[in-house]
Amino acid sequence: MAANMMEAFELLPDLKVVSVLSSSHERAMNFAGQFNIPKVCQTLESLLDDSNVDAVYIASATESHFKMTMAALKKGKSVLCEKPISVSSAESRLIEYEAKRVNALCMEAMWTHCLPAYHQLFAICQTDGFGKATHLYADFGYPVSSISQPRLFIKSDGCGVLLDRGVYPVALAVKLFGNVKSVVARVNYSEAGVDTHANLLLVHEGARQSVLSVSFDVLLQNRAVLSCTRGAVGLEPPILGSERISIQSFHSESAFASESSDGVKIRIKRRLKQSALLRRVNGLKSAGEVRHCAYGANQYVPVLKHFVDLMRAGAKQSPLLPLSFSTEVLRVIDLAKNRIAK
Repeated sequence: MAANMMEAFELLPDLKVVSVLSSSHERAMNFAGQFNIPKVCQTLESLLDDSNVDAVYIASATESHFKMTMAALKKGKSVLCEKPISVSSAESRLIEYEAKRVNALCMEAMWTHCLPAYHQLFAICQTDGFGKATHLYADFGYPVSSISQPRLFIKSDGCGVLLDRGVYPVALAVKLFGNVKSVVARVNYSEAGVDTHANLLLVHEGARQSVLSVSFDVLLQNRAVLSCTRGAVGLEPPILGSERISIQSFHSESAFASESSDGVKIRIKRRLKQSALLRRVNGLKSAGEVRHCAYGANQYVPVLKHFVDLMRAGAKQSPLLPLSFSTEVLRVIDLAKNRIAK
């Protein structure tokens, strides 16, 4: 992920990466050489004590996010931390408290929420053009093995599908429908005790529901659909990095009632249904509209630009991704990991 983000850094010419740190000094040296980073630090303290460092981007192992974020905040540095920002809601609340105490900017790099397609979905949910949004379906999963991705299957505080992939659909659900009242989870575990597949049912305020699935085991649809009383809006695959939204509108029941009262129209409609070609045309029509929402040259630039703009404005919190939002997402993951339905 650090290498992926370096490509985004390079697309923001007024931003400079001045130092790098890794748990392996050799790996840090190789990384610095690959991306022309002038300084390699051997300790976290030396990096944080560098006056040339305005902000820290954390892309280390998940279980180290909390420790590194807290250390950076205590030094007054702005922090952009990869998802999840910690392994539990309890840790995330401590990060919230520390960021507020030292008055420093801290944000989880939930990059998907900065993409144009996601912004379109959020905007549609805030309007009444499609009626009331009441149901979300979202999934993210494809098969991986302990050979190709060993870190995902080694038992640790940061392992498993819920923390690695589950945060994405849960974050989408919380963004669209708000905090969660109850969670019902069905989770599959490996022999080592690592969660590899999960199905979640979230109930939000106003009886709105989210049905979510994540997997290391099987290929899922990798899409999201927001269902409303007068239509549906979807993020087309791949759900991460999606650049297309699909829009379907729903005709009112009164229109159907008017049609059904006319016997001639009913007979014509039945005849038309006997034509395979016309059924195909009608199927294409009912599939709705697809809008393209391109993110530009790199999918990580929007979240990085958002963070940098906040820094330059002197903001101490992101209105799009506040720390309370990250804490709520992790609270849902906590409930799912413990199979608690409440």
